[in-house]
Amino acid sequence: MDISYFSGKLEAYLRNKGIAYVAQDADARTLDRIHRATGAKKVPAVEMADGRWLFDTTPMLDWFEQQHPEPALTPTDPALAFVAALVEDYADEWLWRPAMWWRWEPIPTRLALGWRIAQIVDFPAVHNGVFARYFAHRQRQTWLRDDGVNAGNAEAVRAVYLHELDTLQTVLSQQSYLLGARPSAADFGYFASMFRHFGNDPDPAEHMRRRAPAVYEWLARLWNGGPARFGGEARWQWPEAPHWAGLWQRIAQDYLPYLYANACAYRDGRKRFDVACAAFALKGTVTHRYRVWCRQALQRRFAALDVDAQSRVEALFAAHGGLQALHADGVIDAGMGDHFVLPKVAGDFRPSLRVALMGQPRD
Repeated sequence: MDISYFSGKLEAYLRNKGIAYVAQDADARTLDRIHRATGAKKVPAVEMADGRWLFDTTPMLDWFEQQHPEPALTPTDPALAFVAALVEDYADEWLWRPAMWWRWEPIPTRLALGWRIAQIVDFPAVHNGVFARYFAHRQRQTWLRDDGVNAGNAEAVRAVYLHELDTLQTVLSQQSYLLGARPSAADFGYFASMFRHFGNDPDPAEHMRRRAPAVYEWLARLWNGGPARFGGEARWQWPEAPHWAGLWQRIAQDYLPYLYANACAYRDGRKRFDVACAAFALKGTVTHRYRVWCRQALQRRFAALDVDAQSRVEALFAAHGGLQALHADGVIDAGMGDHFVLPKVAGDFRPSLRVALMGQPRD
């Protein structure tokens, strides 16, 4: 489905790595096959020619980097690789909420995307308008109201996108990719929302074209990427310039405290929780087990760094709120570690791939 968040992220990565694949839209039958193979009706998923399956974009990108080390899209500096992974996680999960706002709140975008989805799922044409309105209502309830968005914080949620545009415009006016001369996990994490939602849907796309043309250009560059573009020795650089400050603050003071509050709610058996972040407060937001795993995965990555690398990462965030929320209360186990051991079925790797590119059902 060419409007879905995480499918675009995976496909852009495969394009840049030069990994051959066949894209397959995911209908109900395909989703059933994915569920039997992976235990979840979520896409994108990768079915390899030998019957093994890969799923969830973050562990998939890690797996592909191990299997296809060149062209390298992971910084060789361990501290910078952690920063790239942290930015990817932030972009994946924290930008989901504003992406949902910009897709389902502005009326022109809401109706346009509702109508598109009605056509994609082959709903009877005579009822497309009814389905479009129903689906928009459903998404707003599930991914905005149930996720803590209300009249009191909606404007702040909306503004997250505009702050991201300002940061990315400054960075991408000076370099081709977020961390230097070639892409990394940070680029693909941001690409998910920026390409399929913000850069595609009528209202946010117009804001991007006017406010951040360098971001619009970066989307095309990343989508049109490939191994031939990454020649020479120039690769990545440490992101310590002042224009990064806003992003480091949003990670340290908004996203990581949210992840911590969500993990505590999961540990305590609470289905909903309240959290006050720097940008806005969320009341009665649903507890997500997957985001407990996200926090745990970041803690694992950080613990694997040597003392020097850990110090460099901590210093990067020290003036912007620090990483205390990442470390608070230690590891809260989501109990999902075995679920993300890839590939799902044992066997020898073969490079022929078929990729279901519909996007996670929440799209």
